[in-house]
Amino acid sequence: MSILRKHHRKKLLEESFPEHWEEVLRSDVPYLTLLNDDESHQLRDTVQILVEEKYWEGCDGLEVDDQMKVVVAAHAAIMLLHLDTTDYLHNVRTFLLYPAAYVQTQERVGSDGLVHSGSANLGEAWYNGPVVLSWRDAIKASHTPGRGLNVVFHELAHAVDMMTGTTNGTPMLRDRSHYADWHRVMSDTFTKLRKTYAAGKQDVIRPYGLTNVAEFFAVTTECFFDAPRPLKTAHPEVYEHFSKFWGQDPAARPWPQRKR
Repeated sequence: MSILRKHHRKKLLEESFPEHWEEVLRSDVPYLTLLNDDESHQLRDTVQILVEEKYWEGCDGLEVDDQMKVVVAAHAAIMLLHLDTTDYLHNVRTFLLYPAAYVQTQERVGSDGLVHSGSANLGEAWYNGPVVLSWRDAIKASHTPGRGLNVVFHELAHAVDMMTGTTNGTPMLRDRSHYADWHRVMSDTFTKLRKTYAAGKQDVIRPYGLTNVAEFFAVTTECFFDAPRPLKTAHPEVYEHFSKFWGQDPAARPWPQRKR
């Protein structure tokens, strides 16, 4: 990071966190209540930096306001709490927000080997490009944590995965010695989940995670942050490796009892 950028961030963080942003956190980001005081303070610092340094643009007539920026940035900040190597997602320069699900016009090759176009998307992440999100789905996920469904966590997991220079479901781990066990656990779990769903059973890691290894990492990241206790119960080794990578133990946070 340049000296100029460090100086700019220092000056930025000397400013008070805007009160109307504080209101957004209180009303729209209930996840904040799960964090301790140090994490809450760090989250606010990261939100200020992300809102300032990233380019935010609305699509399909959506006008991006401070509520949208703060909600998205807060979820990015949750992921970055103990992940210093990302330097605030330096490979993500732009956030594009659509009002709701949008149609992907670019052709892509699906897991079935066929070329698809015109499919509806809730979000996507491009290598060294924008992160695209459906605002309706982002705010819904923010208001209802605990379901293991969060489009912001999902797409930013792809962005973190891409920081290695490729999208292969293995992010830049903290130590080279971690890679062998990571690959063993993720490969074994991926194979077992295919058998689980083939047998008509269910799992906390939803079947979209079996599209490919990149989607497995993104979907499991959603579970890790948004449904950590079920993930830890169902896949303790996966949870352990994710906890080691992200530097967090979200299952230990004071999640409220879910109503049956």
